[in-house]
Amino acid sequence: MRAIVRNAVLAGLALALLRADAQSDVNDLLGSMTAALVEVNAQEFMGAFDKNMPDYERLKGNVEALVNQADVSSSIEPLKNEGDDSRRMVDLDWFLEVRSLLQDGPIVRRREVIHCELQKQGKRWKIVSLTPIDFFAPANLAR
Repeated sequence: MRAIVRNAVLAGLALALLRADAQSDVNDLLGSMTAALVEVNAQEFMGAFDKNMPDYERLKGNVEALVNQADVSSSIEPLKNEGDDSRRMVDLDWFLEVRSLLQDGPIVRRREVIHCELQKQGKRWKIVSLTPIDFFAPANLAR
């Protein structure tokens, strides 16, 4: 009986560690995405997404236009990161500051809760759903 209880406890701990690793892996992916925006690397940012995701091409066009039109600062605060070792649901308090490339040009600030669904595909996590897509649209930097 003790062996059964011990094995159940060990299995529970192993499962908790897997979930913690999944949560940490997803947080690392999201951190690399914010860095990619700052580094004007739309390709790296988009590498986090499943190409079969709804509105993938629209998001890609938005992100490319955004990073090419302005200096972008980006930060996220995870609000929710739930799921298991194959699927995660994440809510992020995402802040973007979009600064015109023109000297003394305008600055646009955006802050919104972004909802993401991620799936483990092989050894990598991919975003399979993100809303709202328009959060990453180019900014209106007209004076």
